[in-house]
Amino acid sequence: MSQPPRANVDSYGFEWPKDFNHEQYDDFMSKYITVLSRRAKKWDKLLNSKEGFRKSNKVKRYVRKGIPTSQRGVVWSLISGAKELKDQQPDLYTTVLKGPLKQEIIETIDLDIPRTFPDNIYFKTESPDSKRESLKNVLLAFAHKNPLIGYCQGLNFIAGIMLLVTDSEDMTFWLLQSLVERILPDFYTKEMTGLLTDIGVLEELIKAKVPQVHERMVQTGVSWSMYVSKWFICLFAEVLPIETVLRIWDCLFYEGSKILLRVAVTLVIKNQDKILAAKNFVEITEVFKSLPLGATVTECHSFMQAIFRVPGSFPRAYITKLREYCREKVEKEKAHTKVLQEQQKQRQLEEKKAREAALELKRQEEEKEAALQAEKDKLALENKVEKLSPCDDENITTEESDIKVQTENKMKEEVEASCGNNVSAEVNQNPKAAVIASFSTESLKQVANGKQTSPLAHEESSKSTTEVSP
Repeated sequence: MSQPPRANVDSYGFEWPKDFNHEQYDDFMSKYITVLSRRAKKWDKLLNSKEGFRKSNKVKRYVRKGIPTSQRGVVWSLISGAKELKDQQPDLYTTVLKGPLKQEIIETIDLDIPRTFPDNIYFKTESPDSKRESLKNVLLAFAHKNPLIGYCQGLNFIAGIMLLVTDSEDMTFWLLQSLVERILPDFYTKEMTGLLTDIGVLEELIKAKVPQVHERMVQTGVSWSMYVSKWFICLFAEVLPIETVLRIWDCLFYEGSKILLRVAVTLVIKNQDKILAAKNFVEITEVFKSLPLGATVTECHSFMQAIFRVPGSFPRAYITKLREYCREKVEKEKAHTKVLQEQQKQRQLEEKKAREAALELKRQEEEKEAALQAEKDKLALENKVEKLSPCDDENITTEESDIKVQTENKMKEEVEASCGNNVSAEVNQNPKAAVIASFSTESLKQVANGKQTSPLAHEESSKSTTEVSP
């Protein structure tokens, strides 16, 4: 008998990866469903007991073994403190959404909505049950309720999964509020002090529990923040399989952020051989990319058992002490960075002033040179004017007379050459003074230099034309 066609998505709407091992997953789920069925009955009894719900070792044990899907949203709101926060301000979510919303935040969130779980049918625009608008509303309300945080990338994945679990905007908003306000303070602020502190704590834990891995990371120059930042910011969403993520969140809402450290240390320890075999930055990067794959993380029930066994004991006092130490380091580094930034800013300011001073000096020098040149030009002009004295005028007049004499002599020669001695005598008696006088000094100069026809030539030409005419 042939098998029925397999759905393209899991129960949460995520598309199966092409290389997903369905046989392995089906084998796991056949056993896990039985566990979930037993857990659901116990949770029903616990939630409906006369004593009501309150934190205890029994509840802690139940949480670690997993909260049934049908009861997860309600239990999360109880163990995280979200219900308590909502009861204090029951209408806050609606009120915030009805209030003024900053356009800048709207535009930023609009950019991230299409990037949120693009492989999930509930976050596609064409889906009739699309949760895109609900996700946008939750993120907008949260950003305006928490102006010091606003919108931080990573919150879209967290809120998206919360919506898949609760199917309620209001409950998702309060879960997100409780997570950021109570469980992970300073994780999503602009300075991300809480996040950087826990990355430092993880490094110290790795150094203590698997020192050879720490040494390899140091040798290859790889920073833990390169890989762990996404783990912690997204709470392993988009990193581990969805069912494993939900089991981690069950414990996170009850026990706090220490769970994130347990998960991270477990992943490193279980893959330490691969990390140690990596010879360089590229190979280590490939190892970290492969951490979310395989049965180790797909079989969420055994993985959750491992995170409480593999890393060993994590006493609260020890983690608190590590956090104080790492937070102090982070604050010092921030202060040092701030000093460096101020120094750089001061250098840039001084360099700007130096450039402006150099430009001003250059401008002044150019003005000085221009003034000197103007003075030189003025002196040259004055010298030229001085040369144009009455004495010079006489010289010029004498020069003009000489030119006229030269011109007259030249005209005589022309006449003698063309008309003979009789004409020459006539020219001597009548030198055509009026014609000569009609030419300017400059014209006479040009005639003398042979550059222009003499005025007599013009006169003779005119006369010849008149005689020929009938």
